[in-house]
Amino acid sequence: MLNDFLISFKVKNAYTVNQIIYSLQRFPLLGKLIPNSLYKMKCFKIISIIISIIIQIVKIFGFKLLYILVFLIYPLSIYQSYSQELIIHIYLFLALIGCFSNTEIFNPTKDKYYMIVLMKMNAKNHTLSNFIYFLSSIFIGHITAMFLLVNNIVSWYNIILLATLTILLKFIAINFYFYRMKKSNKVINENKPSSWSVYFGLMIGGLALAYGLPYFNIVISLPIFYVFALIVIVLGLLSIKSIFSYDKYAWLYKKLLNKDTVFAPQQDNTQVIATNIQKQISVDKNITSDKSGFAFFHDLFVKRHRKILIDSAKKTTVVILIVVLVVAILTLINPQIKTSVNSFTLLFLPYMLFLMYFINTGKNITNAMFMNCDHSMLSYRFFRQSKTVLALFKERLKTIIFINLLPTLTLAISLCFLLFITGGTNNYLNYLVIFFSILSMSIFFSVHNLIIYYLLQPYNVGMEMKSSTYTVINIITYWACYYISQMKVTTLVFGSLMILFAVIYSFISLFLVYKYAPKTFKLR
Repeated sequence: MLNDFLISFKVKNAYTVNQIIYSLQRFPLLGKLIPNSLYKMKCFKIISIIISIIIQIVKIFGFKLLYILVFLIYPLSIYQSYSQELIIHIYLFLALIGCFSNTEIFNPTKDKYYMIVLMKMNAKNHTLSNFIYFLSSIFIGHITAMFLLVNNIVSWYNIILLATLTILLKFIAINFYFYRMKKSNKVINENKPSSWSVYFGLMIGGLALAYGLPYFNIVISLPIFYVFALIVIVLGLLSIKSIFSYDKYAWLYKKLLNKDTVFAPQQDNTQVIATNIQKQISVDKNITSDKSGFAFFHDLFVKRHRKILIDSAKKTTVVILIVVLVVAILTLINPQIKTSVNSFTLLFLPYMLFLMYFINTGKNITNAMFMNCDHSMLSYRFFRQSKTVLALFKERLKTIIFINLLPTLTLAISLCFLLFITGGTNNYLNYLVIFFSILSMSIFFSVHNLIIYYLLQPYNVGMEMKSSTYTVINIITYWACYYISQMKVTTLVFGSLMILFAVIYSFISLFLVYKYAPKTFKLR
């Protein structure tokens, strides 16, 4: 069984390494420096094994620490006081949710498909060896996290008991699933529950019991906990025997591991998105335009896709107006809030950059452009010519900026209005800086989303996202906006810098599109 685990680890590491090399080769400039011979270099494989081991250590300890912090430690702040019983109460309900939603055995993964289906490895040996590793990592990770974070509140023997119960509850859950399969003759797939409404209902119910009951001073007492633990230990030991003696793992994975369950979810999701978009397209034959050339072509696209392109901006505008109206009413009802709103408005500008990242609809618009226009038009040579690319780019940029102006102008005027009714500012230049800096943020994101779409064109013929560079740039953009939002800078300084940056970025981006887009804007 140990040999089976080592083989599966090596295979998982091999295709992980191949994926890393393949992704690196897709990066501009860097990809040309990475030869195909890297796939067979032993030194790179040794380095990748070390990286894989580090990743596993992070998963075992780092993720468990994060889990305990987010779901156990931070929620304690909502209660006036906390005790050992409260922590045990929350932990047990979280463990009950986790034991049915994350079993490992009923999770159809690529490595299982490669090992059991393609390489014909013994299904039982592969399953049990990896399952033991899965449970061991949970046990070690949970004990470590609990000892580091709550050992001053929960006794050491209760920490060990809680980690043990977590493992035994998974055995009970899996045994229950085996029983269900025997009765219904249907294979369980934990990623696709037979009833999503029941699944989410049980999860919400479990979370409500975990966090809601203590709010009313109702928690599981230690005597009840020990009785519950005794029952779980007895049922868990019986379930262990049942799972290790189960002889239908080959049948289970023959049903569970197929291309539809392992590889198709992304394709299915893409198809669902495409179908939903198709329903929102206007087929009115009377729609026309008085423009000419590619301006006519683009204008027809915008009018026929009006719901997709503009509705999101309208909804965002309505939400902004409601929030501002509520804040304005609160300042009138309670004058004490005025000072907080006023100072917050003057210091809020860095946060606006992070907010504008989510408000801007450029990414959704480029997605619709590809699925309903470029996906087909890029097959034609004339559509990829320099004049065509640049002419259409200018029309699209004007449209994206115009669409995003609706919520942006509303937000800019609203912030200035809130600043005015809460006491104003000694420097009236702040009003102009707030207004124009928010407009510059909107223009920046409009340009940015369209630029990276044209320079990287991340979609393939099957409308799947295939550009690792595009993903990395979006991640960098997100974190850059997040960290900038934490800066403590005056409105005047930050706003002026933002306006200047947006202007410089726009000119540089337009130059890059003019120079490279005719070569990069193509089907993958």
